[in-house]
Amino acid sequence: DLRMNEQIARDAEVARIHAEEEIQAMIDSLDKSNGTVAKYLQEYQLFASDLSLEKKIKLISDLVKYQDHYKREQVKKQKLSEEAPESKTPTEEVSEDKIKEMMQLVFVEDVYVQAL
Repeated sequence: DLRMNEQIARDAEVARIHAEEEIQAMIDSLDKSNGTVAKYLQEYQLFASDLSLEKKIKLISDLVKYQDHYKREQVKKQKLSEEAPESKTPTEEVSEDKIKEMMQLVFVEDVYVQAL
């Protein structure tokens, strides 16, 4: 019973250590992500501060045009897919005899003689 309790205590300690390591890895990953976001935000703010008002308006206008065009294309695709008739592909299997008939071999000599 004492050995079992000692084993349980060791297992609990190992599990605690693994959990701490996993939490630390998650914290490190979040720190890295936050650093990347901060870097891009700083670059964006620097870029935006260098733009004139006219350029900002033009970029926004271009974005709106693009979004409108994209939305219209999506609506067209949706309408076409709704209006398209169901494709009627035969689901029945072709019999082996029919396959042999379709794949009937013709001797080259016969074709040559008929061509003359």
